[in-house]
Amino acid sequence: MTSQQGMLDGFDPPRSRSAQIARVLVDVDLPHMDRPLDYVVPDNLIDEALVGHLVRVRFSGARVDGWIVERTRRDVLDETAHIESVVSSIPVLTPALYETARRIATRFLATTSQVLSLAIPPRHARGERQVLEQEAPSWPSLDTPSHSRHWGSYAAGQALLNRLSAGESPRAVTTALRPSMHGCVTDAVAATVSSGRSVIIVAATGEEAAQIARVLEEDLGVSVALTGGEATPEERYRVHAAATLGHVPIVVGTRSAVWVPCAKLGLIVICDDGDDRLRERRFPRCDVLDVAVQRCAVEGAGLLVASYARSVKAQALVRSGWAASLDPSPSALRDATPRVHMHGATEAEREGASGHMRIPQAALRMIRQGLREGPVLIQVAASGYWPTVVCRRCGERARCRHCSGPLAAGGGGEVTCTWCARATQTWRCPHCSGTELRAARVGSTRTAEEIARNLPDASVLESSAAHRISRQLPSRPTVVVATSGAEPSVDGGYAAGIILDAHALAGRAELWAPEEAARRWINALSLVRPGRPSLVVGTIPEALGQALVRWSLTDYADRLLDEREALGFFPATTMVALDGPAAQVRQVAEQVMREGGAELVGTVVRPATREGEENEVRTLVRTPLAGASSMLAVLADIRRSRSARKVPLVKMSVNPPELF
Repeated sequence: MTSQQGMLDGFDPPRSRSAQIARVLVDVDLPHMDRPLDYVVPDNLIDEALVGHLVRVRFSGARVDGWIVERTRRDVLDETAHIESVVSSIPVLTPALYETARRIATRFLATTSQVLSLAIPPRHARGERQVLEQEAPSWPSLDTPSHSRHWGSYAAGQALLNRLSAGESPRAVTTALRPSMHGCVTDAVAATVSSGRSVIIVAATGEEAAQIARVLEEDLGVSVALTGGEATPEERYRVHAAATLGHVPIVVGTRSAVWVPCAKLGLIVICDDGDDRLRERRFPRCDVLDVAVQRCAVEGAGLLVASYARSVKAQALVRSGWAASLDPSPSALRDATPRVHMHGATEAEREGASGHMRIPQAALRMIRQGLREGPVLIQVAASGYWPTVVCRRCGERARCRHCSGPLAAGGGGEVTCTWCARATQTWRCPHCSGTELRAARVGSTRTAEEIARNLPDASVLESSAAHRISRQLPSRPTVVVATSGAEPSVDGGYAAGIILDAHALAGRAELWAPEEAARRWINALSLVRPGRPSLVVGTIPEALGQALVRWSLTDYADRLLDEREALGFFPATTMVALDGPAAQVRQVAEQVMREGGAELVGTVVRPATREGEENEVRTLVRTPLAGASSMLAVLADIRRSRSARKVPLVKMSVNPPELF
């Protein structure tokens, strides 16, 4: 019997036709839609809708942005959606940048559009127009130093420069020395640019990035593009667009600079990779080193990690053989670093009662001696007057009765909440009903007062995040009390350096505490003149103290990596934190253990932060590095499935930075 269905209205087979198709990655954060979608390119946009351009399309009834990742021609149905408009006049998404974003998304269980929102700045029409109107500058002509005095302190330093100038892409992790830090970076940049390739340099702060850019322009006589979070939206987009067209040979900036799509990328330089300011605050919370490693793999670029202290993650790259370790010779290390002394429990007992004071007599003697020759640096753990106060009776930390935030006391005795800034006139301890407070930690303001009282003839300056001294100080007798990262530089360096409250950071229970303590203290002590004395006050682990005294940060990072491997923690394994309602988290954890071979580490309850909310749990699962791809693939499938079924999503964080 012949079917009459095709002759009825509404049952005709869909008609198709041949058309130009653009595969568009739509900017929506839906895990199950994390793939390019097909859109027809209208005839009037054939020459404009090219690969890499930003376009506007319809998705689920709304107009959204997207990036064209591929152009093809094939048969499509008449109902296939069309591209509505082309937003950018230049390709803002290069194939290499797209591949890097896909790798980061896979590694951190994110969508590619989430990663690209970090990588590509919002379009700025005026900045784009300026780039198109400018003529392409000629490539700078630089010479590679035949013998670098800056890299002469490293056995393989000159070999690194030779390989860069020859067009090769070496990968190195180096222990930097402050006197030659900028010189080493300048020589590496000159060697790379001389081979016809571009360079990206990433620093932790805009101030440091500006200083590096200024040094490069003065030493090499070339123009340097400065970008990052401190740059205006127009300037950041202008640098991104110019780099895409191959107009920018050298880019210097903060965290976001690692994503700049430089043409013919030859080298990425990361300064102080352990600084948490190089970690992305937004999901997927990857850091600069993660992105740089993936860009090196995709684009065949070299990598130079230059830090005064060695991070555990960088040391893991060395141990795996992916990167080489460059350490200065013993004589060069001795000639460029101060002499570090410890004031721990043994030294305190030797001095008697005065040795147990927060600022012991040994520290005061070193300060007085240093003031005879120049300025003295004192680093403290926190800013403010009394940044942490506790109940005098039971020792419980004092908290605000409005928001439960920690309380802090000022120099005039006023007590305020550090979260909501409400003043507290009367306070009562909920544990013991005590009404008096005492300081549990002393800040930079109170420390400066104590120093001024003990040394009435000395000039005392305070530098912290709230009141930072950004200018370079002259080399005259001054005591500078600063928090970590706010230490001002001094002409010729400090005559002495003191680290107070060392136990406040090194004694914390977090796994990252010893590594972070070593980084902060070494960064501060490297500001002291070579051969001059420095003192670390407080009881700290013996291994950390020996690393500071011998300035052997590579060995200490290697030791910390051994501990991580023994404990089964990152970077020896891949660990994922699952956050959400207990039932949903348990379901995901059981599935990933069954299908992905993951191991359950444990589960803790996370109390609700708002009234009426359900308590959530955090479950940790892990797997050895060899099985990481399998576990992440299973978790990615779970995210896509739950998103498609509109099941409540379980938050997944790969190697949560707050743990490691």
